[in-house]
Amino acid sequence: MLDSGSMACSMSSRLLPKLQDAGVISPHSVAPTSVVLIGCGGLRTCPVGVCELQMKVHDCQISVPTLVVDGQSDDLILGSNVIKHLIRMAKHPGSFGETASLSPQASGKEDGLLQLLATVEKWRGSEIPEKVGTVKLKHAVTLEPMREHLVWGRLPGHVCLSAGSTLVVEPSQSRTVPRTVMVGRLVTPLWGDGWVPVRIINPSNKPVTLRRNCKIADASPCVALEDFDNDYLYRTDETDSVECNVAKTTDLTDTGSEKSLTVDSERSMPRPCRSALHDLGLQDIDINSADLSPFWKAKLVDLLTKYESIFSRHSMDCGTAKGFVHRIRLSDSKPFRLPYRRLAPSHYDKLRTALNEMEEREIIRKSASEYASPLVLVWKKNGDLRLCTDFRWLNARTVKDAHPLPHQADALAALGGNTFFSTMDLTSGYYNVEVHEEDKKFTAFTSPFGLYEYNRPQGLCNSPATFMRMMMAIFGDQNFLSLLCYLDDILVFAPNEQLALQRLEMVFERLKVHNLKLAPKKCHLLRPSVRFLGHIIDKHGIATDPEKVKAIVNLSEKDLMDESGIVPSPTKIRSFLGMVGFYQQFFEGYSKISKPLFALTSGVKRPRYSKGKRKTPVTRKLTSTDWTVECGEAFKRLKLALLDNAALAHPDFSKPFLLSVDASSNGLGAVLSQLTEGDNVARPIAFASKSLNYAQSRYPAHRLEFLALKWAVCDKFSHWLRGHKFTAWTDNNPLTYILSKSRLDACEQRWVAKLAPFDFEIRYIPGPKNVVADALSREPFVQPSMLHRLTRVPYDALMEEANALNLDSVQDAFRQSCNPRVMPSLSSAVAVSLGPSVSNEAVSAVLERSLGQEHVPPQAFLLPQLVQSIQPREHSDIRPLPKETLMASQRADPCLSRVLHFVERQRRPSRRERGHEPADTLRLLRHWEKLSIKQGVLYRVSKDVVTQRKTYQYVVPLVLREEVLRGVHDEAGHQGQRRTLYLSRQRFYWQGMERDVKEYVWCCRRCVFSKSPEPEGRAPLESIVTSRPLELVCIDFWSAEDSSNKSLDVLVVTDHFTKLAQAYLCPNQSAKAVANQLWNNFFCVYGFPERIHSYQNID
Repeated sequence: MLDSGSMACSMSSRLLPKLQDAGVISPHSVAPTSVVLIGCGGLRTCPVGVCELQMKVHDCQISVPTLVVDGQSDDLILGSNVIKHLIRMAKHPGSFGETASLSPQASGKEDGLLQLLATVEKWRGSEIPEKVGTVKLKHAVTLEPMREHLVWGRLPGHVCLSAGSTLVVEPSQSRTVPRTVMVGRLVTPLWGDGWVPVRIINPSNKPVTLRRNCKIADASPCVALEDFDNDYLYRTDETDSVECNVAKTTDLTDTGSEKSLTVDSERSMPRPCRSALHDLGLQDIDINSADLSPFWKAKLVDLLTKYESIFSRHSMDCGTAKGFVHRIRLSDSKPFRLPYRRLAPSHYDKLRTALNEMEEREIIRKSASEYASPLVLVWKKNGDLRLCTDFRWLNARTVKDAHPLPHQADALAALGGNTFFSTMDLTSGYYNVEVHEEDKKFTAFTSPFGLYEYNRPQGLCNSPATFMRMMMAIFGDQNFLSLLCYLDDILVFAPNEQLALQRLEMVFERLKVHNLKLAPKKCHLLRPSVRFLGHIIDKHGIATDPEKVKAIVNLSEKDLMDESGIVPSPTKIRSFLGMVGFYQQFFEGYSKISKPLFALTSGVKRPRYSKGKRKTPVTRKLTSTDWTVECGEAFKRLKLALLDNAALAHPDFSKPFLLSVDASSNGLGAVLSQLTEGDNVARPIAFASKSLNYAQSRYPAHRLEFLALKWAVCDKFSHWLRGHKFTAWTDNNPLTYILSKSRLDACEQRWVAKLAPFDFEIRYIPGPKNVVADALSREPFVQPSMLHRLTRVPYDALMEEANALNLDSVQDAFRQSCNPRVMPSLSSAVAVSLGPSVSNEAVSAVLERSLGQEHVPPQAFLLPQLVQSIQPREHSDIRPLPKETLMASQRADPCLSRVLHFVERQRRPSRRERGHEPADTLRLLRHWEKLSIKQGVLYRVSKDVVTQRKTYQYVVPLVLREEVLRGVHDEAGHQGQRRTLYLSRQRFYWQGMERDVKEYVWCCRRCVFSKSPEPEGRAPLESIVTSRPLELVCIDFWSAEDSSNKSLDVLVVTDHFTKLAQAYLCPNQSAKAVANQLWNNFFCVYGFPERIHSYQNID
């Protein structure tokens, strides 16, 4: 038995023989004692003796001196000497050495008495009142019969509240509670908002209603009559004994346990500070992670103690903003009423509890509104219920608030030069702002228990704007200077500890004045690195959040498919691109890498408009073949780019910026960087990329480079570069003279005018030495030279290289490259075949070979000479295949092997055998009369009608068709479709050969680049001559827009001789509508023309 009133442990004398027989104690271990026990009634008892007992209480093994008493009814009584030791362990787990002997399951085995005693705290106020106050109901409550209820009451606002103290709640002495209702006594902690839980039982058979402001209980301070020695709680040197002669006997052999007994490190939080936070109920605030000395940690704890009222103690403990209300203005005030969504009756209890709790917290209230929105129930992972409301109908009628939210990039750009960061989050952010009394009726929602309306809602379309306006009114003068506000997230930054505490105190003071509260679990104070807006922020710069990146990288290709698992889903692909695009400023080439995936998200093809009737848009439906190898490679490259992203530096606007640009036919790229103190290599601030439209992809190289410069300066980074001096680096030499060029076309003049407000200079530096490989590569944008060099090569080296490369050297190199001298062939070193493209490896080998010769200048400007050195091979790579290979390929083909089986047995398949054969085999067997086997190889024999000459066509298996097409087309001079098909039919045969040949020639890369399509027919270029009115009347349609931006069809009728024009509005562009307008408005007025000229629209 646990007896907190006993100062010592005692056991009955009848238990002593049993312990001796069991070998727990020895027969001579009982020693005489002169101790006298005095009971609560004054009865004196002399113990028989005392002995040392080794006992295990709640997984804690201790040695306790125990008194042996005659006539004791209980076998063993544990006194306060053991109970105090157990309470210390329950109140301060892990704070001193005794926890080393506890098992991991010990925390869940304490009984109710120990947990109750562990929560008893002494009164934290300056004076201990006799009575705290009377607990009253804020709303009427109906008590169901024969049930116990947990009701929340509230103390009066004028009473002295000491948050963190313990209260004793007892039945009220007033007569306002019916006598049939029983109020239970309980001990509970006191919250800062004055709410107190009360247990009430209705033992009657009828429901009882307690009215509002009913006095249900009296609250008194709970005072500990015996306090523990605080010095003992933080003592680490005396770990072998416990006061009152209770000693630990477990040996600490584990290395981790020994470390737990040592004094905390210099940066750890002092134990008095930890105890102070625990007493305040703020143990969720982690101070150990703060990069502070013990002195500054103590200062931080003092600051938290001073403003402990601004921290919530539970999820519903949110504040109510003073001086701010949310207004709802409707464009259509017509009431709407929507029924509630039905739910299972088994969920009624949880729903009723949640509604009652929100009503007691004054978040909702009963309503009689003519508006009603449906309630939505969301179940959390832990099984709790979250109430949401479907406000779509209300939001659709709400006049939108135009208050802006800060741009994330602009907010994060203000963090440079700071070392300490603190993030805070308001508890239930939108619950802090109350709705205007006249607008509360619009927020009404239906439930199975009636109609409610919000006092402080969530889910309204204008809630972010209202909340941001409130935050700007509170912290607007310090935003971007000492803190950042983004809705309910607050980031406070400072360069040193003292300034960081001052700014924190400023924030706490303003929150206290406006009655706003913070969530302790989401407060990370004075950290060297914090998470904010999905990024990791420290003094060095900004990085991606590993947790968010991990969630993206763990996606597989199957996650982007629909229910079938093989057809790509545009919605899932668009979601993936959105997640990756959130971090696109951390790596280069995002637009180019993701181009194949963006092509899949174009669900609706862009309609093409003609002068006739507008065509109906065609919805694109993806198939399994749309997911190509390029899409899979793009998916993998995007995930690898996220894993290998760069940490971006904080911009310093007192120093000049460095901008590097690059362009190719595949896209534009730019990197904004800056030299930081102590670094000789520029650190990137942001990456940017852009794909080209069709017109831009046709630009020449010099205009593409100019477009990249204009786009990077005027569009992408203009908010950072305007008003600041910067240097633009490029590997395109003509771009350096673009601003001083005398003759520019109209487009270049507009771009120069847009660049005029910026203060910058353009510096040229050659690219890396693999210019030949980049020039011959089909994708030069994969490795943009200037972007890589600026962020990887020391800036001083780049400046020396740029200064050494003057104008004269460039001109000399140009003249040297144009000198028509004979260069020795390097074909013996490496042979490169002229296929559809030249590989970078072959060209790099040629370059390395050429650089090793003394008579070849090792400069990147000798591109013409190096290209000339690449000679084609004298013989083709295509070699005749042996007969064994031809036979084996046919035997391995699943279709041809079956055909060979039937031809060898010289009998066609039966009807039953035909039912088991594939369609390809049956189609080939239709040529039964022409199939022949010659030397083990299957041929199709065709006979010329005129000459009667037989031609043996080799039946090509599937694995050899690509090689055959390459031989008859690529090796035969890249001839057209008809000629290639003619050559193929002379030697080979397979099903669908004509289709495959046309597709191969149509997709041949070299043919597409070398041949320009010519129109089949051209209209004669002649002028129309007329000599009199109404000889020729021309009609055409003109598209116009009305005031509502709706397209209108206007028929324009013009006499070719007099130039008289008339315009008529038509409902559409059909022939019937045109005939009606001509007859009613033109022919009846001006007469019939001899001829009518039109472009003959299909309508």
